[in-house]
Amino acid sequence: MKTQATSGLIRTLMLGAAVATTACNNLLDVTFPGQIPSEQASDPNLAAVLARSVIGDFECAYSNYMSGSSVHSDEYETSNSNVPLANWGERTITKDENDYVIGRCEDNFGMHLTLHTARFQSEDIFAKLQGWTDAQVPSRSSLMAQVRTYGAYSYLMMGEGFCRVSFDGGAEEAPTAALAKAEAQFAEAITLANSSGNTDMLNLARVGMARTKMDLKKWSDAVTFADQVAAGYNKNADRGQETARRWNKLYRLAEQQGAYTVATAFRNLADPRPKVIDAGKGAFNSEVRLWVTRKYSGLTSPMRLASKIEANLIKAEALIQQDQITAGMAILNARRAETEVNLPALTASTKQEALNHLLDERKMELSFEGGHRLNDLLRYSLPWKVGSNPFTNRLYGTTTCWPHPTRETNGV
Repeated sequence: MKTQATSGLIRTLMLGAAVATTACNNLLDVTFPGQIPSEQASDPNLAAVLARSVIGDFECAYSNYMSGSSVHSDEYETSNSNVPLANWGERTITKDENDYVIGRCEDNFGMHLTLHTARFQSEDIFAKLQGWTDAQVPSRSSLMAQVRTYGAYSYLMMGEGFCRVSFDGGAEEAPTAALAKAEAQFAEAITLANSSGNTDMLNLARVGMARTKMDLKKWSDAVTFADQVAAGYNKNADRGQETARRWNKLYRLAEQQGAYTVATAFRNLADPRPKVIDAGKGAFNSEVRLWVTRKYSGLTSPMRLASKIEANLIKAEALIQQDQITAGMAILNARRAETEVNLPALTASTKQEALNHLLDERKMELSFEGGHRLNDLLRYSLPWKVGSNPFTNRLYGTTTCWPHPTRETNGV
């Protein structure tokens, strides 16, 4: 981001408004403290609150990025006629669309400012933690692991979905620059989590690192980190209904408002994992039937961020890419044999057949979450929705990855 133009705005958003403390005896008891007065932001006694605010900003950005990317992909179709809301599901978000570039957590799917806010705050708070001592901040290394992990995820999202990136007044770069930052920060987070005994952040960082290695096609490394994730691990981005900032954005816009309906390719499947149902009513445009995913049942529904299930899919892909087809397929079939899935085993005699199965499994398992489908469309050059929206008859645009904003290029 341009330092003068946007980083200043981010700092204002971080520090500009005071948190309401009169109702609490201890500020550290506040789960979601909101924003901290600037004069208190350098107080080591507030280290835990500051570290928690990094999570809050990331979860806000993640909800927007994940939801907007799902709507943009082939998982949904627009079922409303309001601009710019309709544009998100019809591939017509451009580099000049303010709803995308400077949209906030309280708006639609604004993701550029929100992700940069999340990564900026993680850098800022991490620097503060580095400057304090263990005597000043109990569990300082554990908090540093937490801040580094969530900051790395912000970079990971940009590296997967953005066409180009730039940071803090720097030059425009390929998205692999963001992945490189994610890779370095996950490595640091893993070291900090190990040394502090923070097993939650250790597993989260390992999933994130495995995902980053997958994106970078470092297949052997991807296997190593995916293997290290604990069995049964699952980590969600928490959601709430106390403010619009905390809402599950996909539930809010796709189901509650009916602005998007699940695409026909995801309906009436034998596979139980996408959890798609006919909502039994019209969408935002009432002549369009509303289909929804039951992965989310309300504004407070958590959004999966990482899991051993995802790690296993990363491992399977990495093995197949290294021509270990039998081992990769065994991982896919072990999941399909589990009681909650209960689907017949798949077979593959070639690498391409195995990769096709792998992508189908990711499509089912990771549907409507994490920006995974957008990432797969981009990584494997899979077919996009083209022609016109079958429900609105409006022509699709040509947007694939999220465009680099004109505001960013011009520094305004």
